[in-house]
Amino acid sequence: MSERYVRIYVVQPPETGAEWAVRVDSDKPLRFRHEKDALSYALRQARARSGEGVSVELRVEDDHGHWRSMAL
Repeated sequence: MSERYVRIYVVQPPETGAEWAVRVDSDKPLRFRHEKDALSYALRQARARSGEGVSVELRVEDDHGHWRSMAL
């Protein structure tokens, strides 16, 4: 059985007033008005997949455009 691997990205809004985006692998991003809602959705997705035995990498964009890993 091959190991399954999923990447989840939380993307900051490109400009003030724009929405946050959460992309799970190559799926179409979902949009959120508030950071807390985006992070909550991303964590729920990551934990659900991890509970199914999937290796999950959760990455969050910081204020400088760099990516940081987030612990589940």
